[in-house]
Formats: sequence, structure tokens, C-alpha cells
Amino acid sequence: MGYLYGILAGSGEGCRIHNRIYEQRIYSYMMTKRLTSEPEQMPAVKPEYYTEEGLNVRLILEKFQAFMKEHYSHNDQKFLEREGRLLFLSFLRPVINGKGFEFKEPNVSDERRMDLVITFKNRRYVVELKRWYGPKAHLEGMEQLSDYLDIYSLDQGYLLIYDFSKNKIYKHEEIVFRDKRIFAVWV
Repeated sequence: MGYLYGILAGSGEGCRIHNRIYEQRIYSYMMTKRLTSEPEQMPAVKPEYYTEEGLNVRLILEKFQAFMKEHYSHNDQKFLEREGRLLFLSFLRPVINGKGFEFKEPNVSDERRMDLVITFKNRRYVVELKRWYGPKAHLEGMEQLSDYLDIYSLDQGYLLIYDFSKNKIYKHEEIVFRDKRIFAVWV
């Protein structure tokens, strides 16, 4: 039925959700159903993610890095950037659920797109997701993030880098790029 009505589409591994709108609607439905039927089984969100000003995005990225380190397998080589975004959004949703919003690939000036904008307590956080292709592509990613931060008049942003090289190192660093502070995490 899902295939017949265009909700699901065929793929090499079986089937997948046809588009992001259906993906978001199904996720929201499943979360609502779970919240109303089994409220005691929902994990409590730790207050350490929250600050007086808003969200501690740095801590969220560090915890996501620890989660990926624990669960990553070399069989995940076919991993694509789209799946990385979905995985991070799944990790993020319980943290901001009901208290903030996340927007995937919002259009900004000049019809460019950024990966993720989180709004929480009247603050915006820009998170750019990239796959590691080396130092040159990394520099281009920081330039792209810096431009997005300029658009929103922000001086701090976040870079989540999926690294699938054989010598993968889980690391994070605070980078000063142009006049911006960028917290980068490799997973």
C-alpha cells in the first residue's frame, strides 16, 4: 500500500521512504503514538544539554560522537550524507522535542542551502554536516559555514564531519576561522 500511494519507493536494499515530508510525518506520528501509549518508557532528557541562554550544542555533538564511536562498524562504508543527517536528527529530536525546532536544509540568500538550523529559546544554532574528503574540502566546508553564519549574524557555528577513512580518529576541536568560532567534531 505504501508503494502504491507513493509513500515508499524501491531501492537496491528493499524499500525506502519516498521523500522527506513523508519521513518527517511518519517520524512525528510514531513519536506521538509512543508518547501517548507508553509515556513511562520515554527516556528523560538530561538537563545538562540546556543552559540559561539555550542549548549546549557542543555537548550534544560530543555525546553524538561518543554514540557513533560506540556503534560504528566498518560495514557502514556505503553511508551517505543524507543518512548522517537523519541519524543526527534522530539523536537530536528527544533533546529539543517540545522546546525548540530543527530545520533541515533551509534556503538562505542566493538560493543556497545549509544543513541544519536549530532554534531554541529565541537563539539559532547552525550545524553544517560534511563528509571528510581531506583538508581542501574541509576548508571549503568552513568557508561555507562561515558564510551561513554571516547571513544569520552569528559568530559561532558547528561542523559535524563524518570520516570513513581507515585511520579514522574521533576528535573535536575549536577552530577560529575568519571572525567565527567553529566547533568541529569528527565521527
